[in-house]
Amino acid sequence: MAFCSIRMSDEEKFILEQYAVAVNKTISEVLRESFFDRLEEEYDIKSADEAYALFLKNPETKSLDDVMRDYGL
Repeated sequence: MAFCSIRMSDEEKFILEQYAVAVNKTISEVLRESFFDRLEEEYDIKSADEAYALFLKNPETKSLDDVMRDYGL
């Protein structure tokens, strides 16, 4: 497994340690989960922005019934 180090103040490390204890996780777990949660949020925001831009170019909408009929549902 790869190793990565980060720099932080003593106060930030203390807060991180206290949080990890409170949620019963290691510091590595807390940082890894936080990082990937943030990455996923940014990807979702980017995807939503792109979808909205496409919608603005062609603002046609369909009802749920129409979509279900189109897909034979």
